[in-house]
Amino acid sequence: MMTRDNQAMVAFATKWSRFGGGDEFILPEFGITPAVFYQRLLAMVTSTLINEIDFPTRMYLMDFCSSKLGRPTARAAAVS
Repeated sequence: MMTRDNQAMVAFATKWSRFGGGDEFILPEFGITPAVFYQRLLAMVTSTLINEIDFPTRMYLMDFCSSKLGRPTARAAAVS
């Protein structure tokens, strides 16, 4: 089950990803750097039970976090 903090991270990323991520708000909001935020979020969306985050949101956040971390996206890895 997702914690309240995990839910807040998913909501934040979903809301701010359309605007580049809102990196300047991550430290004051969550007390961690953007890199740590995206690492934790990526780990969360790849390991959380499927019924807690719908598939399109999961794939979107995996791609978004990967791009923020400078890693190949899930789709790019699947195509390669």
